[in-house]
Amino acid sequence: MRRETQNILLVLLGGALLKISFSGTYLRYVKPSHQWLLITGGVIMILLAAVSIVRELRGNRDLDSDHGPDDDHGHSHSARSAWLLVLPVLAVFLIGPPPLGSDSVERAAGNRPEVPSTEGEGSTVFPALPAGDPVAVTLSEFSSRAAWDRGHSLDDRTARLMGFVVQEGDDTYVARLAIGCCAADAFPVKVKLLGRELSHLADDSWIEVDATLRPGSATRDNSYVPSVTVHTVRGIPEPEDPYEH
Repeated sequence: MRRETQNILLVLLGGALLKISFSGTYLRYVKPSHQWLLITGGVIMILLAAVSIVRELRGNRDLDSDHGPDDDHGHSHSARSAWLLVLPVLAVFLIGPPPLGSDSVERAAGNRPEVPSTEGEGSTVFPALPAGDPVAVTLSEFSSRAAWDRGHSLDDRTARLMGFVVQEGDDTYVARLAIGCCAADAFPVKVKLLGRELSHLADDSWIEVDATLRPGSATRDNSYVPSVTVHTVRGIPEPEDPYEH
């Protein structure tokens, strides 16, 4: 590959990293704590391209440029492969892939693994919830408390849950995707909504729900997905960070 092409690719890739870092769209791909890594990577790529361009303008060559002018012809396959790096750049600049949503949740439900029996295992007493109702709880924490809390901290409490709508047959869920590192390792967390007719809610629309847990609803048979009785539902804008961490 010609050195000019390498410089162009470095500038494009570095610019794409900086764009998603400063625009906030990096939250669709990685955790908030990774922003500085993306910025560092983007700056390094652009600096490398700048150094190479300056050296070219001064008539210098890198120490490893020991090949002749016709050498590009012998590496046409490598050059074509390298140009594939432009595809994610174009996706970032022109398309802006959306965050994962209801499709990912439904696919995970369709490939649900066998859940091992954990009767009597993993139960613990969770810290007390703040006083006052409704109490804002993430879906991950709500699901964990519903399945494993020996102290039954959610009983007779109204929880405020936020997530996007997932319609599965006749059932309606509020869901989020939790990530450990990036969107590639995302896994769904969902809560079944009961007590009101909610089939009119569109998939992937964001809602805030005030609801109470139906004790004992999170079982091994349903992969520990709790059910709640809904009191109120409100449509909300998609948050800046669509994932739980």
